[in-house]
Amino acid sequence: MPSVLKMRYTPVSLICFLLILAFPFNSLAHECPEDAGVGVAYLYSDIQSGDITVYSPTGLEDIDLGLSLEHEGKVLDEKTLGIRRVAPGLNVVRVFEWDTDTKDDGKYTVDVRILKDGCLLYTSSYSFVNGRQVIPRIIIDDLIANSEGFSLMITPVQPVLVDVTYMLVDGSNVIYMNKLERVALNTLPMELSEQWNTLLENGREYRGRVKIRMYTPSETMATMQEFTAKDDVFISDTYKDEIGASATIEGRSQVPFRGTVRFTVFKNDGNENIVETVTRDSPVLLSGDDETVEAIWEERLHEGIYRLNIEVMGNDGDLLDVRETIIEAEAPRKVSNDNDTESSAGQSPGFPGFYSIITLFAAVLILRMKKRW
Repeated sequence: MPSVLKMRYTPVSLICFLLILAFPFNSLAHECPEDAGVGVAYLYSDIQSGDITVYSPTGLEDIDLGLSLEHEGKVLDEKTLGIRRVAPGLNVVRVFEWDTDTKDDGKYTVDVRILKDGCLLYTSSYSFVNGRQVIPRIIIDDLIANSEGFSLMITPVQPVLVDVTYMLVDGSNVIYMNKLERVALNTLPMELSEQWNTLLENGREYRGRVKIRMYTPSETMATMQEFTAKDDVFISDTYKDEIGASATIEGRSQVPFRGTVRFTVFKNDGNENIVETVTRDSPVLLSGDDETVEAIWEERLHEGIYRLNIEVMGNDGDLLDVRETIIEAEAPRKVSNDNDTESSAGQSPGFPGFYSIITLFAAVLILRMKKRW
């Protein structure tokens, strides 16, 4: 009985075994090209963070970028970044942060691997030194990143030329980047600023990254700050009278503002007695945009002094700006009745004087004629 079973299932087992062996080799031959051409065009890293530029002449999709940080033979941290697509002939920039407590001076190594479906397409290593042996030529004093852009304060220790690269980072993706080349720094502090040139999503976390490269000898410094994108506007001008009011709203965020403006009129008697409230939707605003929002009172305000409160509410209904001012309402001007208007319209200015002159002239003429008689 055992021998019969062995003879019956041996051919089936052999076929399955051959299929299992053949499948991975065919898959690897299909998925792993011998020379994909993909590689790393640039990599910068320090002990805290870094950025890497991947290049491919032919274009690739769905690849993984593996990074590891090593020091004295010990792996300190590892990262895997997914890249959905590398367009033919174009660069893709990714930003990463290291999670390690080791801050020792010395040499560190970053190992890079590019893989597709488990197939290794590229590998290389890059090194940097942590710890400064000389006085730095520049000092990054402060970095402020927000929904509008960022400002950077740099103090040069000695005159130097630098390249400044600005990055807006979403996750590990660089969604906006700009570079200023050969910026001259003397011995006075200099402020540099940049406005994001892309739309941001309200409530989303982003990071502003600045990288400064110095010439002769070459040296690079980088810093990064996280921020939450938020719509933001302010009231730049107002107008008000007994008929209505208006407010000019100016944007200062790359999150599209779709909020409202509320006008509230109070009696100026020390109490919170509301005379009227008008709410208007604002046009969509971005950084540098401005629009005027108007409100007309349902009834003309009676003569007197009122308090006007103008509030701007954001996309989430939160208060972004407020302006308080005073309205001095004047009494309406009196208009003449119809009879007075018609009688006035029937007369021409200067006619009484004209008739007087004619009468005087006639009297003089008669007197002269009498003397001749």
